[in-house]
Amino acid sequence: MGRWAVGSVLGAALLAAPALAHAATCVVVDQDRDGLSAEEQSSARTLFEDTLRHNQIAIARDDCTETWTLYHVRLGQNVTVVVRSPRGERRETVRKIEDLPGVYDQMTKSLVTGVVATNDSSVVDRKNVTESQTKNRRVAADAFWYARLGYGATASDGLIGGPAFGFGRRWELDRIGIDLSFLNLAIYQDEDGARGAGGSIVKLGVDYFLDPQANHTPCFGAGLSWGVNTIREKDGEGDYSGTGLQGELMAGYEMFRASSVRLFVEADASLPMYRTSRVEFDVTGGEERSYRYAPMFSLSLGLGWGKAAR
Repeated sequence: MGRWAVGSVLGAALLAAPALAHAATCVVVDQDRDGLSAEEQSSARTLFEDTLRHNQIAIARDDCTETWTLYHVRLGQNVTVVVRSPRGERRETVRKIEDLPGVYDQMTKSLVTGVVATNDSSVVDRKNVTESQTKNRRVAADAFWYARLGYGATASDGLIGGPAFGFGRRWELDRIGIDLSFLNLAIYQDEDGARGAGGSIVKLGVDYFLDPQANHTPCFGAGLSWGVNTIREKDGEGDYSGTGLQGELMAGYEMFRASSVRLFVEADASLPMYRTSRVEFDVTGGEERSYRYAPMFSLSLGLGWGKAAR
């Protein structure tokens, strides 16, 4: 009985051996689409076969159960690699032909595991990083400094205002911009002189340009700032003051966006998330605190200078 069992196993193994021998993958270079020389095609095929073996895929040159098709498109120094297999298709670009072994490994791992190849995915490791991945391309933004001058006022108790100014730096893409500004202040004045000052110490906002490709375009913005406000009462009995977070709204018109200088007109509204307060003392020494809400509005002309990305 034991001899019969052993013979059966050996017979089954011998019958299965031809099938196992043929369970392999062939790599074919699509010569009609490939842009490499004949010598480079041969080397690329061998390297890709080695990559498949490294990823536990059996390789053969004939009688294969599946075929992986490989081709390269050359444009200048860049090489775009396309791999088509029964498991899917992948396309990647490298900046030089010497990066092909690394990108072959990434594409094979991606097809075997089903994981999309990104710079932070598991298919990228310390041995297959390409030069293209170490020097990622990014859309350049216009960056410029600016200063603005205008008029600002607060509606704390009636409307009092005076000269306003501010400084900042902007980073602009076609439609979206980031605005970081500081010392956006207005000096409140009346016929008796200065009555206080208010505005923001630092402000961070996002701008939206209605016509992203135009040289001149309307724009809108919103953001947050850290604000301060001090207003002296006319009767001289004390100051209303406060500091805290503010919401910021902006509407404007920016000109000369295609150049290294900018000119813009903007209207701003600062909406405090706090109230200014004043402390008064009665004849007995008791303390009484009163509050006022002090939003601020300004209209200004700004000039920017810097290097345009385009």
